[in-house]
Amino acid sequence: MRATRATRALAALYEARPDAALSESEVEAALAAAGAPVNKVTVYRMLDRFAAVGLLHKQVDAARVTRYARASQGKEGAAPRFECDDCHRQFRLSQGTAKVQDALKQVLQALATAGHESLAVDIAVHGRCAECAHPAEGAAT
Repeated sequence: MRATRATRALAALYEARPDAALSESEVEAALAAAGAPVNKVTVYRMLDRFAAVGLLHKQVDAARVTRYARASQGKEGAAPRFECDDCHRQFRLSQGTAKVQDALKQVLQALATAGHESLAVDIAVHGRCAECAHPAEGAAT
């Protein structure tokens, strides 16, 4: 992948916001605000390339919007996340991740034993985030 101004800006965006799960339009707006305006097609291409090399994880949220989050590094695998059903923001869940990963390994191993291949697991807990559930409290802080 070439280190263009746009790809450097995209890498910097996710470096600054490591827990962000952003849609194409949010990435496009953030790049423009950072002084690296890029058209929609180029943003999609960059996001797909970053996902293909394992830097980003591509997922579809409850509103059927494709979002890109920074991929988990190392052996921890995909991190479970909480997704707000109102605003669709996503938050990684770090507490209990080791137990969740152990359970997922057992599920994947059972599926592989049954002959299934190319297995991937994506865990999302859905609900309302604190800001959506209590908007008056969020405005007061």
